[in-house]
Amino acid sequence: MDVDQDAQLWLTPREVQVLTCIATGLSAKEIAKKLAIAPRTVERHIDHIRLKTRTKNRSHMVAYAIAHGLIG
Repeated sequence: MDVDQDAQLWLTPREVQVLTCIATGLSAKEIAKKLAIAPRTVERHIDHIRLKTRTKNRSHMVAYAIAHGLIG
């Protein structure tokens, strides 16, 4: 699977980390606890990921990330 270099450059390492957690089914609160950050910060990361990937919701973000090789 090819990695979309543009998407990889757009997303920060933390955003990829949050996206990976979303793909495993974690909620914002669970992600916040796992990464030791505030839940609101997680929500902001999710908003940024959605804007950068032009996706509509969390499941669309995960599908996009898998299709573009951002997560396995």
